[in-house]
Amino acid sequence: MGSISKKEYVPPQEGSKLFNKYFCIILLMGAAVNFANYIVGSAFSLWVIDAGGSNTTYGVIHSLYSFVILLARPIAGWIIDHGNRKQAFIAASVIFVAAMFLMLYSPVFGIFVGARLVMGAGNGCAVQMTNTVGFDYMPRDKMDRGIGYVTLCSSLMSALTATISVGTYKSHGPSALVWMSAAAMVVAVVLSFLLVYRIPEGRGEKFRLKDVFDLSKLFEVRSVKPALISAFSTYFGFGLRSYVILYGRSLGFANPGWFTTASALGLLVVRFALDRIPTTEKSKDRRVYLAFAVFVLYLVTISMCRSFVVYIIAALLWSVLFGILTPTLQSIAIKAAPAERRGAASSTFHCASDIGIIIGSFLGGKLSDIFGYSKMFLFGLIPVALAFIYYFITLRDRASDK
Repeated sequence: MGSISKKEYVPPQEGSKLFNKYFCIILLMGAAVNFANYIVGSAFSLWVIDAGGSNTTYGVIHSLYSFVILLARPIAGWIIDHGNRKQAFIAASVIFVAAMFLMLYSPVFGIFVGARLVMGAGNGCAVQMTNTVGFDYMPRDKMDRGIGYVTLCSSLMSALTATISVGTYKSHGPSALVWMSAAAMVVAVVLSFLLVYRIPEGRGEKFRLKDVFDLSKLFEVRSVKPALISAFSTYFGFGLRSYVILYGRSLGFANPGWFTTASALGLLVVRFALDRIPTTEKSKDRRVYLAFAVFVLYLVTISMCRSFVVYIIAALLWSVLFGILTPTLQSIAIKAAPAERRGAASSTFHCASDIGIIIGSFLGGKLSDIFGYSKMFLFGLIPVALAFIYYFITLRDRASDK
């Protein structure tokens, strides 16, 4: 381990292979961190409902959880650009695990909620670290693909955990999920010692309280446009999608976690298909147009769902739109910033995504309680249409920028 830490970071050159040693380690780290988050999160709605909460209660907690992640990301981005990345990742992992056990053994519901929010801070920092460090190991000309595989890896973990999480929760309760999550975070920490980290140009600069209010340091203005489009399309939809397990249970499906499994398997096919389709300067824009069209079809299909087959079809539609939009928009956001500002660019993109999730999950709880799940999903057509119009006006032809 000691000899590894003495190695110097060497940036990958354009034209070099994507799957280098360190990118593969990052994928494994990301998989472990996402497993730790999803194995608890996939069944968390059931946990809240069984504890006596309502859809609105879950929506508020989930929104607050996402809001805490939102607050944590700019700080994590600053540390990535100026501090010790490995130490910060380990600290974030410890916070996540400690808060999770406090949530499990909390004697009152208020402490349970508070611990869940602290988990959000740990998760927000840990995910931000792995994602941003991963950019350092992607050749610039393969960044779209790299981000696509990071997204795929996250979705596969979401798929594996959805069915396992719901089934384990029903048979063994939340304690088994917590221990599985903690074990995954230990694996991620061990893997973090195998990386060679790029030393930030601003390393050693002290973080001052007034920096919290200096948005130019915490965020990257060049990444705002694609971040906003992502927030009010895919991640607003992600917020609504957090109710899909409850929706499936209300329809009488034995294990509604199969929605997430099917969508992740679909994303795997989409990722491999995109890698094999030649890309021209116009093709990425066309892919984005296709993804938005599929988004509309997905929302209409899931709102009309009455059978398990339609439920799975909707999951596959989600995999197409998410597999195209997310890596394309994130790649635009990261490429817009210089290497020394990638932490801020990544923070900007994910903060906007968190805002989308917060709004989507909060409104989803309210709308599903008042109008039901079907109309809740139809409501998602409004922000998706606005996001498409904004993309067409501001970023058309930018998706193909090298």
